Amino acid sequence: MSSSSAAQVAGPCARVNHARMHLLMLLVVVCWASNIIAGKQALTGFSALALAQLRVLGSAVIFIIGAVATGRLRGIRISARKWLLLAAIAANGIAANQLTFIGGMARTTVAHTGLIVALGPIMVLAIAVMMRLEVLTAWKIAGMVIALAGVGILTADNPGQGNGSHFLGDFILLISTVVFAVYIVLLKEVADEFDTLTLNTIIFAMGAGMMLPFCARSVFLTHWSALSLEAWWGLVFLIVFGSVIPYLLFAYVLTGLAASRAAAFNYLQPVIATGLGIWILSEQLTSKVLAGGTLILAGVYLTERERGDENGRSTTVQRAV
Repeated sequence: MSSSSAAQVAGPCARVNHARMHLLMLLVVVCWASNIIAGKQALTGFSALALAQLRVLGSAVIFIIGAVATGRLRGIRISARKWLLLAAIAANGIAANQLTFIGGMARTTVAHTGLIVALGPIMVLAIAVMMRLEVLTAWKIAGMVIALAGVGILTADNPGQGNGSHFLGDFILLISTVVFAVYIVLLKEVADEFDTLTLNTIIFAMGAGMMLPFCARSVFLTHWSALSLEAWWGLVFLIVFGSVIPYLLFAYVLTGLAASRAAAFNYLQPVIATGLGIWILSEQLTSKVLAGGTLILAGVYLTERERGDENGRSTTVQRAV
């Protein structure tokens, strides 16, 4: 076959593969946005601590089964220093992140949750600057200031208007975003040394163990017989479609889609979450949510555009919730 004929065949195949990656990335974002709705549903029967523990434990079990079935853990060798680093990653990205994410989500609205989670890249930048891994520029500062102004407007929303938002929930979610940003920075140290399934198996298993002292009593006190189908559905969704599937799909998508293109989908997450919150949970969309959300997304965009220009590619971190 001539080179021109091969190119003609490769062209349509490449376009089909590119379109498939876009559809899979959209599916990932929909899963993470729907995850917030599922969490709200699960919280009708589970306490925040019990739900956090069960979500991480259930995800860890599935990852372990997958890793054992595929032989990923056979003959694996990890140094003592790497175990300490993996423990720090699990403590931030799994244990602390899930405790604060679900604890904050239980106290605020779906719209607030989606928008504050979208601040992830800003937090990663702030930590990278403190660790002298990146340098602040005028555009980065402008983006951070604009995004934080949006948070100020968002958290000043009046809960008395019936949207159920609370300052405490928003604040806890901000902590969640910070610990997840620490997780991302630490993850870069080991990301190239493990495949996705192995890495998720290790950190989810370690994270589940770390959470036991804080959550075991809440799990034990759960009124299992009184749980509604809605609560069970929410828990299953959190485990399967909130953790396992999107984590694995996202890793696969990045093998065929530029990071900058994948990152662009991140802006859809709060929009989809807010729409689902209004549709399914009858939440109200206030003018402050619109104004604050616009500023947050604009600030994240400015910051990420500047970082992408510096590196020749986007370094945006897609936030999993």
